[in-house]
Amino acid sequence: MTDALRAAGFTIVAALAAFALRAVHRQSGAAVALAAGLMLFFSAVTQLEKAAGALESLSSRAGVGQETVGMILKLLGMAYVTEFAVQSCRDAGEEGLAAKAALCGKMLLLLQTLPLILEIGDLTLSLLP
Repeated sequence: MTDALRAAGFTIVAALAAFALRAVHRQSGAAVALAAGLMLFFSAVTQLEKAAGALESLSSRAGVGQETVGMILKLLGMAYVTEFAVQSCRDAGEEGLAAKAALCGKMLLLLQTLPLILEIGDLTLSLLP
C-alpha cells in the first residue's frame, strides 16, 4: 500500500511540475513528464520480479513448463513496454507515432506467440480423427 501511495504522490507532484513548466516552455514540461514516467515505470518493473518468482513457483507446482512461463512473462513485459512507449508518444502529442508504436508492438507480440500458436494447432490436429 505504501508503494502505491508513494507512486501516486510522486505522480501528482510530477504532473503539477509538468503542467507548470508547459505554461512557460512546452518541451520542458514534456521532458519532465517523460522522465517521471520512466521513473515510475522502472520502479514498477523492479516490483514485478516478485510476481515473476511467484508465477514460476506456481507453475512448477502445477506442472507447467518453464518455457511456457518464460514466454508469458516475456509477452507481458513486451506489452507493458509497448504501452509505455505509446502513452509517452501521446503525452508528447505524437498521436501518429503512438499508433505506429502500438501496431509494431502488436506485430511483435504475434511473432513471439507464433510458436505457441503452432503448438496448439498441432495438438488440435492430432486430436482429429
